[in-house]
Amino acid sequence: MRVLASRVGGAENLVAPKRRPESEGLTGERLLRWLAEDGARVRRPIVVAGKTITLGFTDAARAELEKAL
Repeated sequence: MRVLASRVGGAENLVAPKRRPESEGLTGERLLRWLAEDGARVRRPIVVAGKTITLGFTDAARAELEKAL
């Protein structure tokens, strides 16, 4: 989880949009532990294509994935 968090710019970027209010005030190791306790808290899908990682179903994520493929 730490490696993935570092590759996407921080653990905050791994939090599912609907779970962001619950994660307020958590940072660093506490946030990583909170995410690890329940997989539903993690933003999905996580797609790794070479060196590119996209998170979620946003238009920007789709465009980035299309470029990587």
